[in-house]
Amino acid sequence: MKNCMIKLNVSVCLMLFCLQTVLAGETDAGQVKTHLLETLQDTAVSPQQKMQLYIDLYDLSDDAASKRTYLREALKLAVRLKDQTYIFETLDILCRSYKDEADSLNYFRRLGEEHLTGPHKNFYLAWLMSYPSVCKMDEAEKPDEANAEITRYKQHKVDLTDKAQEVQWEMILCSAMECIEYFSPSVSNSDARIAHLQNIRSLTEELPFEVRYKFEWYYLTRIEFIYRAEQRAKEAVEALEQLEQLYDAQFEQPFYQQRAYLGTSGREALRMGVYSEMFYFGEVIGRERADKIYSRMEEYYRDKSDDEIEKMFLPSAFYYYLYTRQYDLAMKTIDELLQRTDSTDTNLRTELLAKKIDLVSRWKQHYKEGFDAFWQYTNLMDDHHVEETNEQLAEMRSLYEVDKLKLEQGELQARYHRIALGVMMILLVVFFVWGLYQYRLTKRLQATKLALLESNKQVAAESERAKASDRMKTEFLQSMCHEIRTPLNAICGFSNLLLNKDIDAEEKKDFPGIIEKSSHQLTDLFEDILQVAELSSSFELFPMEKADIRPVCAALLDACRERVAGSEPACQLESDSDTCFATTNLHYLCRIVEHLLNNALKFTASGIIRLSLSQVDGKVRITVTDTGVGIPADKAEYIFDRFTKLDEFVPGTGLGLYSCRLIAARLGASVYLDTSYQEGARFCIDLPAGA
Repeated sequence: MKNCMIKLNVSVCLMLFCLQTVLAGETDAGQVKTHLLETLQDTAVSPQQKMQLYIDLYDLSDDAASKRTYLREALKLAVRLKDQTYIFETLDILCRSYKDEADSLNYFRRLGEEHLTGPHKNFYLAWLMSYPSVCKMDEAEKPDEANAEITRYKQHKVDLTDKAQEVQWEMILCSAMECIEYFSPSVSNSDARIAHLQNIRSLTEELPFEVRYKFEWYYLTRIEFIYRAEQRAKEAVEALEQLEQLYDAQFEQPFYQQRAYLGTSGREALRMGVYSEMFYFGEVIGRERADKIYSRMEEYYRDKSDDEIEKMFLPSAFYYYLYTRQYDLAMKTIDELLQRTDSTDTNLRTELLAKKIDLVSRWKQHYKEGFDAFWQYTNLMDDHHVEETNEQLAEMRSLYEVDKLKLEQGELQARYHRIALGVMMILLVVFFVWGLYQYRLTKRLQATKLALLESNKQVAAESERAKASDRMKTEFLQSMCHEIRTPLNAICGFSNLLLNKDIDAEEKKDFPGIIEKSSHQLTDLFEDILQVAELSSSFELFPMEKADIRPVCAALLDACRERVAGSEPACQLESDSDTCFATTNLHYLCRIVEHLLNNALKFTASGIIRLSLSQVDGKVRITVTDTGVGIPADKAEYIFDRFTKLDEFVPGTGLGLYSCRLIAARLGASVYLDTSYQEGARFCIDLPAGA
């Protein structure tokens, strides 16, 4: 119990001391380090606490040797405690620290292979294997280092069936492409880099955050750079916003949350880096957000070193002033940056002078300063060009001396080579011409063959269409003759019977009515045939407009009520609202609705006929429901064929539903039987909704 209390008191004292140090901001770093080192000697401090103390000493130290020492000690304790987070995080920092020392780098990677465990071990190792190489390529002074990394990984024979190894390879390849493009802009291929980055994200998106966040950070920082270079401002800002959220989530992790001395690498400092990038895209983030960001940056850098202010705050402030059109402050800022810049740093000075020239062109004032900046810019570029030229001349002179010796030694040999080359070139030309002739001849023959095959296909298709058209015409004429024959025979037969004097008047009294009914039937048939012919003449949509279909449907239902004259069936209108707009042709829509209502009256002796209007899946649906005899489900499509009648004793031409479907097609609508309804028949019309 006594030992536990001692440990607790030590822990509390440490926490209070760290908190006091952070809040005060005035405690000397050396005193803090001394206190931490003394605490390490206390036997009551647990291994877990010692590990955290070494991390704190790492954060407080300035020299690289001390940092490495503290990290190695923290790693030893993490291995002892089997703390996977601390093992990985310390190894990550150490691998990057020893990236240029192959033996040490490989040693720490082997430690990772030995002590990292769990289902995500391969992804931990993928990061340790790839990121030090990425850092080397980021700092490369020539593209050879990128090519060397690609060669090394090709030799390594990465197993792309392993997601972790694929991520490792994608990071190396993407960074290598970025490095090569930096030195050779002409080979730029941002689309390929974006594809590699998106693949990294997709391969790691299901990992836990403590494993995934490093890969996500790599993805966001790299893709934002690409978007910024391509002036894709909106996408770049979205990437920066995601990066800020990532930093917030990262600092909620225990490894970062417990570090009281993280300092310039802390959450707010990282956020400042994000904000400095956002000022490039003032038009996207807007004035209000830009003002808030600038105020926060100004407060953060108020007490910082001149070096931090120069590198981070002043360039960001310049872009903020430029966006907000505070040109006087922008000029003051760029002059301060030029004053702080080393005169030997040609690249940075030319960049700053270019910004100053751009500022004067926007401001349309201070032309003299702009003119002076232009001349300084030109002189720097010329000096830089002369320096590069002199270096190139010196290199060329050395190469010339070497080549001169080689030329003298190989002149005789080169003569024979030229003769042999000449003969080979002649032979190659002959073979090339012959091969080209054969190739073109073969292509011509193939093209002719393909053309003949295509022509034969077209002829066959046209022939088949013609045959089908003839069949349809024959079938239509046969059907029409059959349908016409029945009422015509009735008219002729009963007319002859009327003229027959052997039949008494009592028997003849019904004949005129039969003749009249057959005449009407024949007339209706001809009208339906003409309507079908009219509708079949074109497949173009009818002229349509947005219209309220409810009054039209109500009027058609009122006409049905008048025909029923108060007897059954009852006619009802149902609608979700007082209006129902659709994009249609009211004239032709009325034809469909009227026919469906007439059919309902024919086959419904009692009950209800219901006309409903509703909105379904973005369309307007008209339903005509009756409680009549119904239609079998297996006849749902058959009834829409020409001259189709389920009951031969019910008057009708058999063309009504066929013409309804033709009209619906030219209205951009559909008409069909709802087979789920079992209490009678329900027909549905689906129309485009009114925009």
